[in-house]
Amino acid sequence: MTDEKFRDSAAKKLGVNSVDGKLSLDSKSLLEGMGGKIGIAETIIPSLLFGISFALTGQAIVSVSLAASASALFIVYRLITRKSASSALIGAVAVGFAAWLALREGGEAVDYFVPGFITNAVYGSVLLISILVRWPIIGVLVEVLRGNATSWRKDLKKVTIYSLVTAMWVGFFSLRLAVQVPLYLAGSAELLATARVAMGPPLYALVILVTWLILRATVLRTR
Repeated sequence: MTDEKFRDSAAKKLGVNSVDGKLSLDSKSLLEGMGGKIGIAETIIPSLLFGISFALTGQAIVSVSLAASASALFIVYRLITRKSASSALIGAVAVGFAAWLALREGGEAVDYFVPGFITNAVYGSVLLISILVRWPIIGVLVEVLRGNATSWRKDLKKVTIYSLVTAMWVGFFSLRLAVQVPLYLAGSAELLATARVAMGPPLYALVILVTWLILRATVLRTR
């Protein structure tokens, strides 16, 4: 990945605009940080279809098939529009794995959401490790955009602030697991689908916004 592509990727992850090292946040950049309109729909629609169909039919095969089909359509769209072949491939594997878990012998409808638990656990763990080794990922992303790849680590205040903000993201992924895993263990498929939607783009956008407000009030005021 080139430096420019890495910076573009960092900006999208943070949900900000970056011009000559100056960061800003607006509705467009926030939307990009959430994955864009397609990314939001890709997150919400399959879960909605799953929850509604399971509530109406109680049939795992119907619910999983609808959700997986919707996800597959988004994957095909990404391939056709050449959005990202790698993301589409990863998405196809994830959807296939989720469907297999739910429809395999001995599987249950709620198993469709297991890959999401794995994803949240991995993201949360990586972020936590970055704090422990004093390379908080939020700091890495912000300072790459500002052109300070490593020098910021000499500033204890910055490292502390970036660590706290990164810890907030650890809390975000942990909260998802804390709410959704008990629903999974209880076999509450409809509630789990609802929780996944509620704790998806809306909550993600809120965490991006709070991250921006904290950083703007502290480290972004100075170079």
